[in-house]
Amino acid sequence: MPFDALRAELWRFSRNTQVWFWALLVIPIGTAIVGVFFRQFLYGQLQNAQADLPARMNQIATAPLNIGAVVADQTSTLAGINLLALFLIGAATIAASDYRWETWRLIRPRDSRTNLVLGKALAIAVIAVIPLLLFLLCELVGQIISATLDNRSITLGYDGTMAMASLAMFATSWLRAVQVGLLALVAAIATRSLFGGFVIAIAFGLGTFMIQRMLLGLGWQSEEWRVLLAFPAAAYETLQTFLAHGPVTGQTAFRAAIGLLSWIIVPVGLSVWLFQRQDLSKE
Repeated sequence: MPFDALRAELWRFSRNTQVWFWALLVIPIGTAIVGVFFRQFLYGQLQNAQADLPARMNQIATAPLNIGAVVADQTSTLAGINLLALFLIGAATIAASDYRWETWRLIRPRDSRTNLVLGKALAIAVIAVIPLLLFLLCELVGQIISATLDNRSITLGYDGTMAMASLAMFATSWLRAVQVGLLALVAAIATRSLFGGFVIAIAFGLGTFMIQRMLLGLGWQSEEWRVLLAFPAAAYETLQTFLAHGPVTGQTAFRAAIGLLSWIIVPVGLSVWLFQRQDLSKE
């Protein structure tokens, strides 16, 4: 069963403390620590310049902190390039660990090849939630610390509509993280190495980003099917803009959703296809 393989993958990953520290914790915690120290520096500078600030600037500096607005802003840009790059370490480790430690011949008799690959894909999807939640939490704590240092009041300002939009944007960011992780899965299976899974996924992301920008300069439109199907980053950005009530139509958002989901389904299918054809007798 895929869920048996999932449970085994999650247990093994939980024991690899070095990998989950770098893949899941470094960016959220590092961002929070740097933000606090940087905020302390800015606070000192602000105190020194307080008398010279115009009255309007002082009003802005003491405006209440809206927790709902912070959550909405952060969920719209949650799957950043730094977070995704380090998450690839964890995804590639899950995908390539059995090649690296030569354990496929021990695991293979216990389950089908399809289930083993699906277990790894599901494990990548599960752990993708962790860095996103931690990053959102750290950003929220940092904003609260900043408001406290400035003696600003804190308000919730969060209605049902805003909550649903934030939940949808978080889910979209999660799909983007899963999509990137699945690129590492198929690359690791194709190359049979952790390094190959990580480097190829990074190179693919950078390459598609540059190609997309070049094609947009040549007249391709960001709302076209060919752009949203060929470039998952464009599909992700379009969906987040739509959910944030930006200038994106419902039809374009639907195309973007199809494009992003296709980049999740195809890598899983390709991974299963490749894995079915590999000789694991020496792995």
